[in-house]
Amino acid sequence: MNTLLQNKIWTDDALLALDREGRRHELWLGKIVTMTPGGAEHSGTALELSAAMHFHVRQHRLGRVFEGQAGYRLSVRDCLSPDISFVSNARLKVILPDRTKFFQGAPDLAVEVLSPSDSITRTEEKIALYLTHGTKLVWLVNPALRWVRVYQEPGAFALLKAGRFITGNSVLPGFRFSLTRLFEEL
Repeated sequence: MNTLLQNKIWTDDALLALDREGRRHELWLGKIVTMTPGGAEHSGTALELSAAMHFHVRQHRLGRVFEGQAGYRLSVRDCLSPDISFVSNARLKVILPDRTKFFQGAPDLAVEVLSPSDSITRTEEKIALYLTHGTKLVWLVNPALRWVRVYQEPGAFALLKAGRFITGNSVLPGFRFSLTRLFEEL
């Protein structure tokens, strides 16, 4: 993408128009980043976790779960799309005044599922942006190594491996999901 496009101020309408090219994009520190599609392991892991979250959230009427197409406008320079996200009922109408546009704020919970092409360092920079802008809980899922990092503040995480459960803490009350189940073979 040319430098003029990289240095402009991106409106929601301009960002949404990029989707017509058939690829997903994020606005990260003022620059357009084209998202690379994930493989089967990435997709299957994201689907398994989002389905469990969706069922729990619907059953308890906690809010809404969104898949990776949802954009969160964190600032004029940042509009990110986590692989999975959750927004509570209390915040839904506040950060989504227009359902045809992006959320105007951060999700309560963001989930990033690593693909082989993803850098943990770059993904942690993204996680720091979520947390700085109001996300309360972030799960970084690594299907290849079968672990989940749980972040509640930038740079600090708890590491969970097989045999453990990922929980929603106070952000997603009552949610508990087995990592053994999450990382079952495709």
